[in-house]
Amino acid sequence: MRRILHIIRKEFIQIRRDRAIRALILMVPIIQIWVLGYVISSEVKQVSTVICDLDRTSTSRALIERLSHTVYLNVRYHEESESLVGEYLDTGRAMIAVVLPSGLEKNLQTLQPSRIQLLVDGQDANTANVALGHIAGILESYLTDRVRSQSAAALLSEEIHLLTPVVQVWYNPNLKLSDFMIPGIVVFLLTMITTLVSAMGLVREREIGTLEQLLVAPIKKHELLIGKIIPFALLGLVEMGLAIGFARLWYQIPIVGNLGLYLLLSVIFLFTTLGLGLLVSAFSHTQQQAMFMSWFILIFILLMSGFLFPIENMPRSAQWLTYLNPMRYFILITRELFIKGAGLRHLYVQGLILCLFGALIFTFSVLRFQKRLT
Repeated sequence: MRRILHIIRKEFIQIRRDRAIRALILMVPIIQIWVLGYVISSEVKQVSTVICDLDRTSTSRALIERLSHTVYLNVRYHEESESLVGEYLDTGRAMIAVVLPSGLEKNLQTLQPSRIQLLVDGQDANTANVALGHIAGILESYLTDRVRSQSAAALLSEEIHLLTPVVQVWYNPNLKLSDFMIPGIVVFLLTMITTLVSAMGLVREREIGTLEQLLVAPIKKHELLIGKIIPFALLGLVEMGLAIGFARLWYQIPIVGNLGLYLLLSVIFLFTTLGLGLLVSAFSHTQQQAMFMSWFILIFILLMSGFLFPIENMPRSAQWLTYLNPMRYFILITRELFIKGAGLRHLYVQGLILCLFGALIFTFSVLRFQKRLT
């Protein structure tokens, strides 16, 4: 144990003396969150939707047909009970719920107002806003066609307002886009810093010859590896804390969930990122090679994580590849925990998947690194 502590102390001394790593740790998270939080946006398609038809008439069926045949909505569920609609938003199966009230057809025929209820998951403010706009357009188009078919153009200005959507935005009432994007940036920073710093730090040791000196010292390989990895893990957690703190102060990002649970899941995720760093260092001979390989991996997992581009918009083959990306699951965990306040019973599946990825990647990386040492 004492030998491991000496190695940890040596690592922190080297990090303190390295200006580039200090800047990477202290400045990069703040700058990236500040910049990316304002500029990132995405196109909206195939928003998962659940419809509850309480009217069950030809009018309500015609409206459902209109809502189903649009590229912007994906009507995946039909629920008969209004009381169960909210569970689709709670579990993340649907982002929008449309409740068609009973008496809808009768009210339209007698020119009485009808209130169509829309429940919206406001985590992704951009998607919610755009989807609501498309639904409003579909309702208006349907009413226009209905009036024309009845040869009652004179009543168009009156009847066009007979359907009044009643919107309730859950989890993100102000539809702030930053509330959705910033958690993803926090995850990317944690992934980037721990992968880059661990890969470059281990390769630097080999370049300057100190790794060979440690190998001939009275220390076991697993003690050397533990002493090298722990500082990078602690730096990653510090980095995450700085990023979350800045996001909370600057963007007023809500953190509704349990931070203790998030810390536990973050440590599990670190096994994946540190494993990637170890793997890169095992195949790299110089720091330049380590940086190039790290960025190649980071860009790939970033693009395939659903952070910048909705996974639903990707080709089917690319969507299947995203299931092999650990960052996809940790971004979902971060958003669900920060904004929804999701607990372990909602996130245990993602947590188990991260455990599996972490165990596989870290074990393979350790074996490859030890082989390289030999």
